[in-house]
Amino acid sequence: MQRFFHDELRQLRDDLILMGERSLDMTRLVLRAVENGDDSLALQVRGMDDRVDELEKRVDREIMRYLTLFGPMGSDVRLLLAARDIGHDLERIADEASVIAKRAMVISERGPLKNFLHVPTEGIIACEVLRLAIDSFIEGDIAKARLVIARDAEIDALNRKNYEELFGKSGDATKVSASHVELIFISKALERIGDHSKNIAEQVIFLLSGEDIRHAR
Repeated sequence: MQRFFHDELRQLRDDLILMGERSLDMTRLVLRAVENGDDSLALQVRGMDDRVDELEKRVDREIMRYLTLFGPMGSDVRLLLAARDIGHDLERIADEASVIAKRAMVISERGPLKNFLHVPTEGIIACEVLRLAIDSFIEGDIAKARLVIARDAEIDALNRKNYEELFGKSGDATKVSASHVELIFISKALERIGDHSKNIAEQVIFLLSGEDIRHAR
């Protein structure tokens, strides 16, 4: 991917990579917070969110500066639009990790959970998919980007299983504990992290091949 970034855009690329690494760190830490009932880790994750927000603002400023000073055309415009969207998706991943941290602290207040449903497995796959998405961007690897899109379906399936195992086909929540309701929200947040990782992979494919696969079945 480095070949797409001119010297003037090196900082933009570096900031996007840093955003990706920070978002991945937050996701990994918050999953440990959920499973271990560790409020200190959850608070650490929430504190990290502000740094990712600042990086997104800096990415936006770098894009605007380049647009203003250089008047880019063609492939450069495509690059800048993709970089903006990738930055937005990484910021949203950090937000979802922060949401999970809040839910983890609520669960911790009510006492340890014995049954985490499929959330631990879902979290592992979400981290793997996010890692692949970041690497596809860093390395300009279209095969890794396509693998992200394929593996996102695994996260979706586990999210559905979590819901079905708690509520059944009837959707009856009368016998479900409050902590397990929080766990369902965590499962949904992980599903969104998978979706944002897929969005990043789609932008990488667009940059490398010119193929727009958004909304494709």
